[in-house]
Amino acid sequence: MEHPRAFISFRMEDRWARDFLREHARNAKDEVEFIDYSIQDPFDSSWKNKCKLRIAETKGTIVLIGATTYQSEPVEWEIKETLEQGHQIFGIQVNDGETHPLPKGIPSESVIRWDFTQISSRLSTWV
Repeated sequence: MEHPRAFISFRMEDRWARDFLREHARNAKDEVEFIDYSIQDPFDSSWKNKCKLRIAETKGTIVLIGATTYQSEPVEWEIKETLEQGHQIFGIQVNDGETHPLPKGIPSESVIRWDFTQISSRLSTWV
């Protein structure tokens, strides 16, 4: 059986959420592969070309939404690229009990709270 590959879009200040998501999936034995392209290089055409290829290797993108995610140009670009490639997308509000502004391009109906059952359920539709 094929297992979903998901691109994770996030701001570096929320990398704890990326790490937590990966760790939970590993502990729950969810057979999901997570890919990201953390910005360590400049946000330029070279980065965009490499990121575009990483997104193309996945079934969709999970956007981790923290307090300042909506201000991130790279996150906005990753959302746009995901949609242009016709891939699945959903967002996760990473802080319990808080609702942060959404980055441009992600529909509000595709945003969920941090709930591993819902996350797994959404990912299971990507195979």
